[in-house]
Amino acid sequence: MAMSHYKKAGSLICKGLHIGEDDLEKINTLTRREFSEDELYCFRVVLCDNDIDRDMEQFDQDTLEELARLFVGKTGICDHEAASRNQQARIYEAAVENFPGKVNALGEPYYAVVAKAYMVRTESNRDLILEIEAGIKKEVSVGCSVRESICSICGKNRSVCECGHVVGEVYDGKMCYTILHGAADAYEWSFVAVPAQRQAGIIKSVKSTVAAASDFTQSTVDTVQKLWKAAEYRRGLWLSEAEVLQLQGRVKNLMEDCEQVRRMTRKEVMHAFYDSGEMNENINRELSAMLDELSVEQMRTLKKLIRKETTELTRPQFTPRSEEQLDSDKRFMI
Repeated sequence: MAMSHYKKAGSLICKGLHIGEDDLEKINTLTRREFSEDELYCFRVVLCDNDIDRDMEQFDQDTLEELARLFVGKTGICDHEAASRNQQARIYEAAVENFPGKVNALGEPYYAVVAKAYMVRTESNRDLILEIEAGIKKEVSVGCSVRESICSICGKNRSVCECGHVVGEVYDGKMCYTILHGAADAYEWSFVAVPAQRQAGIIKSVKSTVAAASDFTQSTVDTVQKLWKAAEYRRGLWLSEAEVLQLQGRVKNLMEDCEQVRRMTRKEVMHAFYDSGEMNENINRELSAMLDELSVEQMRTLKKLIRKETTELTRPQFTPRSEEQLDSDKRFMI
């Protein structure tokens, strides 16, 4: 089953967090030795919520509960640089919390995954702690994957097929958006310099296999040209995270477009066979297997051949001739 991958930005919701006995007990289950309160710095952070974001997507509450469990134990880094030297903090507790009086874009009660994270006070992270306390470092980006991306109008899984409903449009008074359901993994969270958006600072910084970037921007063109030139000279190439994400979105769009064209062309070939009157269960099975191996152009050629043959077979055997070709009895000449 295809899974959709997401990155969303959240925000710290308080400065320091008092470390109680319960916190110490949970933290020390993740450490190799026991730490005291004076050695640690803790804070709370909103990871994701049930609001509809800028890409018209929303985690349902069951998925938030699953993500809360999956994020426990995950390490926090900076700027998505996945290196051991860049590890800054670790989540030791996470739960879905309700914010009384607060609602999401649908007017429903607002829920969010709120995590508690700890850092060991060291000389190297003193500035980071100070920046958190000062409100300078307050945005985080979290990465996760879900199993289903469900259309709010018809309930179809957009990860499997396109239902035709357009997110952001209204159908019979109901807004179309995508419900992210079934947490598969929670694999990262990072301190970033991305401004917080929406109610709890939740935004999506990338688009997934279900909602990839729709525009082939100039920056994407530049990235493709860089890859092309690197391949021409047979040399390696480093791409930034933004460039990789742009390419992922574009490739996904191209794959979806190609698959749609294949399905339409395949359907046209099948209809051509039906029109020929030669279709039966065995032919249907063999034709289906054959079409799996053909390109779109090959299928189109096959369709033309089928229709040409059908036309030849159905053409009248007797054709009226011109007046000059009629004999004295006015009979048609064959």
